[in-house]
Amino acid sequence: VCVHTCGTRGLRTGPLLALGLYFSRDAYWEKLYVDQPAGTPLLYVHALRDAPEEVPSFRLGQHLYGTYRTRLHENNWICIQEDTGLLYLNRSLDHSSWEKLSVRNRGFPLLTVYLKVFLSPTSLGEGECQWPGCARVYFSFFNTSFPACSSLKPRELCFPETRPSFRIRENRPPGTFHQFRLLPVQFLCPNISVAYRLLEGEGLPFRCAPDSLEVSTRWALDREQREKYELVAVCTVHASAREEVVMVPFPVTVYDEDDSAPTFPAGVDTASAVVEFKRKEDTVVATLRVFDADVVPASGELVRRYTSTLLPGDTWAQQTFRVEHWPNETSVQANGSFVRATVHDYRLVLNRNLSISENRTMQLAVLVNDSDFQGPGAGVLLLHFNVSVLPVSLHLPSTYSVSVSRRARRFAQIGKVCVENCQAFSGINVQYELHSSSTNCSMLGVVTSAEDTSGILFVNDTKALRRPKCAELHYMVVATDQQTSRQAQAQLLVMVEGSYVAEEAGCPLSCAVSKRRPECEECGGLGSPTGRCEWRQGDGKGITRNFSTCSPSTKTCPDGHCDVVETQDINICPQDCLRGSIVGGHEPGEPRGIKAGYGTCNCFPEEEKCFCEPEDIQDPLCDELCRTVIAAAVLFSFIVSVLLSAFCIHRYHKFAHKPPIPSAEMTFRRPAQAFPVSYSSSGARRPSLDSMENQVSVDAFKIPMRPLSTDPKGWEKDRLQPALCCISENASPSELRDLLSEFNLLKQVNHPHVIKLYGACSQDGPLLLIVEYAKYGSLRGFLRESRKVGPGYLGSGGSRNSSSLDDPDERALTMGDLISFAWQISRGMQYLAEMKLVHRDLAARNILVAEGRKMKISDFGLSRDVYEEDSYVKRSKGRIPVKWMAIESLFDHIYTTQSDVWSFGVLLWEIVTLGGNPYPGIPPERLFNLLKTGHRMERPDNCSEEMYRLMLQCWKQEPDKRPVFADISKDLEKMMVKSRDYLDLAASTPSDSLLYDDGLSEEETPLVDCNNAPLPRALPSTWIENKLYGMSDPNWPGESPVPLTRADGTNTGFPRYANDSVYANWMLSPSAAKLMDTFDS
Repeated sequence: VCVHTCGTRGLRTGPLLALGLYFSRDAYWEKLYVDQPAGTPLLYVHALRDAPEEVPSFRLGQHLYGTYRTRLHENNWICIQEDTGLLYLNRSLDHSSWEKLSVRNRGFPLLTVYLKVFLSPTSLGEGECQWPGCARVYFSFFNTSFPACSSLKPRELCFPETRPSFRIRENRPPGTFHQFRLLPVQFLCPNISVAYRLLEGEGLPFRCAPDSLEVSTRWALDREQREKYELVAVCTVHASAREEVVMVPFPVTVYDEDDSAPTFPAGVDTASAVVEFKRKEDTVVATLRVFDADVVPASGELVRRYTSTLLPGDTWAQQTFRVEHWPNETSVQANGSFVRATVHDYRLVLNRNLSISENRTMQLAVLVNDSDFQGPGAGVLLLHFNVSVLPVSLHLPSTYSVSVSRRARRFAQIGKVCVENCQAFSGINVQYELHSSSTNCSMLGVVTSAEDTSGILFVNDTKALRRPKCAELHYMVVATDQQTSRQAQAQLLVMVEGSYVAEEAGCPLSCAVSKRRPECEECGGLGSPTGRCEWRQGDGKGITRNFSTCSPSTKTCPDGHCDVVETQDINICPQDCLRGSIVGGHEPGEPRGIKAGYGTCNCFPEEEKCFCEPEDIQDPLCDELCRTVIAAAVLFSFIVSVLLSAFCIHRYHKFAHKPPIPSAEMTFRRPAQAFPVSYSSSGARRPSLDSMENQVSVDAFKIPMRPLSTDPKGWEKDRLQPALCCISENASPSELRDLLSEFNLLKQVNHPHVIKLYGACSQDGPLLLIVEYAKYGSLRGFLRESRKVGPGYLGSGGSRNSSSLDDPDERALTMGDLISFAWQISRGMQYLAEMKLVHRDLAARNILVAEGRKMKISDFGLSRDVYEEDSYVKRSKGRIPVKWMAIESLFDHIYTTQSDVWSFGVLLWEIVTLGGNPYPGIPPERLFNLLKTGHRMERPDNCSEEMYRLMLQCWKQEPDKRPVFADISKDLEKMMVKSRDYLDLAASTPSDSLLYDDGLSEEETPLVDCNNAPLPRALPSTWIENKLYGMSDPNWPGESPVPLTRADGTNTGFPRYANDSVYANWMLSPSAAKLMDTFDS
């Protein structure tokens, strides 16, 4: 049967109880609910022992306390078992009791009360509760019933809301200090199984009993080895078929006791002290340090615990010196962690001023005692100070020489005299005197500075300065130590210079009165060595120490210090010495004057006021010299700009691409209603349309043709075969602009694998472009036609038929030919990338095949409507080639050279499948999600692993992980060397009809006269604008987040388009186009 108490009833004390018991926590937390059944166990409180024989006993306070320590009610609900520390509910709390407690708790919505738990016996009364003999138990009262067990979260089943922390004293017997279980949950939810364990590291002195779930120490703790333990408690909840784990920190702090004796760091117990120039009271002459591994005791305990005694000896030493104790906390490393420790500095301090005649040598001993030390041995140390007090002699230089102006005003400082080492003196009182050789010419005085024990020379009588005979004066300087009356002497020679000038009428007595530079510098004042005040110009940066003011001498006033001369008269330097009021922005000096001011500060000493105000007259920002420098810099910049412009124009003309046919060079004219362009009629040619035949390809609005018999001069000689592109007379202005844009683009490029521009013509008719002629049309059509040819020879060593020998272009394709086609295109794209041009519509339909099976990259964004319907998807005003576009182009409208690499991968697939339609059977609308989820086309049957690997590299989702065209060209070169296999067209042609089903006719368009061209189809103008002039949608990003990697491997940054740098040359407004044509001519 457990003996327990409710309130103070049934208190039991026994002979084994001791005062050394202490709680492991100072506060406990638990929840209480209305109508919670009586007998519900709440929690355990634990006490730890100082000695093994101690037996803990617990008792409760009589009252419940609420907010602000308000006594709410007598405790009628909660009891404690005095021997085990178990708190349990003696009576249910009903709604009326809860409301009564809530009202007395001043209506706070969350009713939190606490009880006081005491360790018996104790001298603490009901109103006192201090750790370690008392702990508070806080209860959160809820005006609801206990929640359903199934609704409790694992954290609520395992641990209280407030994280517990524990205090354990070092060197104490091991004992239990916590129990993991939440007793109300265990009592009311018996079907839920909760298990606990500690994540224990190696050698940790804690354990958790698996049966009782009590946490205890294995052995006595040592704070000097480790002060804090960050344990982790793991709770596993088994409810129904689920198992959940909750982990919470479990901090334990080890409390210190005085078990470490004081020691000397590095064994140093002796310090030497030399007293010479510093002889002032409170001067520290030597310091010894003592180390203690224990923490710094509280200030109230420090004086009692640590004592330092200067051992009796010389009476003079006892009166002259004292020992001061200065403890400081430090950290030391022990066993991989840092623990706190203490360093004690013991300082030997002068207890009084010493005269300069003292000359002694002695050894002082100081006894340091740690009176609370409980370890073995004694906590006592003996400190030794070897002290030498040296005498000081007074010496002055043999002669001083100073000069003074006859215009100097009274209290003007003209120099200093100082005994040897006077600036190092402290506690030595030296006074200076002047003895003049002539009483009629005595004009100087001297005062002793308290700061550096020097004597300041100043003008004391201005009447003597006016006498012509007083030109060279001789003084005797005498320095006297006031304590010993020892003296030193020196000669002082004073030279009086200049002539006397009468003072200006109406000038103030103090220079500080003047607020502006002119009135300051035309007057004099007290303390002026030249007879004129000096203006100090501030920096004008808010409240600053360098404020503007008028001073007798900027060397001494203001300097933030009121010296002994300035104290003679407040009119000398009120900026340093005024004790009155200061108006305006300022920082007061210590203890008087102006430390910092705003703008200009002027003072009125008689009124004891100073004013700091903004400067009303500012100096000019730029004087004559400044203006001269600026003008020279502007002129130099203009000259440099002109020279650079001339150099750039020269280089442009020098390196600009020259068209191969001079006779075809001409400016051209657009319709007046659209884009007027001037042209020159000289050298213009009108091609004969009757001589044109063999149409090559048909675009939405331009029709290229080739000439037959009639060659313009120079074409036949250069073996050129041009094609003519004309535009319908019914073309819209945007179509005409697009053709002009292609013209301006093609002017910039010159490469064997890029379609070449020969010239243009617009005289008396539609706009014509003369471009390179491609015999076999588009690569897409060429590949599809090749499927009809069949095998022409077997392997690399087979015999060719006669037709193949006569016309090599008609022979059957080999895998080497296909790789050659891809290699040629990659070389052309490498060139465009180096030119920082982005094609944006790289596909087999836009590659032309010239004679000799030479690949020509063409169609820089002008032909649209002839594309197969399932290759484009409608987007706002135009169509986009979804199946050839990179992911970033589809989703983010970003076009870079790396997006062209993606399109090149699709082009490779077209080449290998001999003109197949990409993503067969997949509508463009579905392709968006497929690409985003990682879908890529499968390897064609006749495609090598190496080629398919290159395709997949081109289709990487991240643009910067795709290869550049220079690397693609190298890979294709290696494939050409390896490839020797014959391509069986019949076997390599897939049987799936979707692969070649375009939904469009492949018939060639018949020859059409330019003057009778069919009505143009609607041109997707948004597509053209997006390709040539930038994104038209204002919501599209202004800069591309995709880095453009050039062919040489350098990163060109993040331009909006890779060809932004050349847009100025081929994307022109009407006015810019006219200017460009004039410039080209």
